[in-house]
Amino acid sequence: MASKRRSYTTLGMWLFCLSLAFCISCESKDKYAGKYVASTKEEIFLDLKPSGEGSWALGDREVTFSWYIKGGDLRVNTKEGGVLVGKIEGNTIRITLPARGEIVFTKSQ
Repeated sequence: MASKRRSYTTLGMWLFCLSLAFCISCESKDKYAGKYVASTKEEIFLDLKPSGEGSWALGDREVTFSWYIKGGDLRVNTKEGGVLVGKIEGNTIRITLPARGEIVFTKSQ
């Protein structure tokens, strides 16, 4: 009986730790969600939704993606399967795009 009780206690601790980690990760998305803009030759808009969905907008083109925070960095999962990493510095995000180089987005909302 004691070993069964110990198993339930261990399982309960694991579930608590998992739920705590989940809550912390959800909170961090809310902190970074919002609209960002980068002024290069053209304005590029970045929209990060709290749900983990997002989009880039350049002119009349818009590309959707999913995103998450890992180790204080923004991770963008592209539809093609690639992952772009953005460095978060206060209200700015620095992302290096293969064809354009480094782009600095500033939070507008």
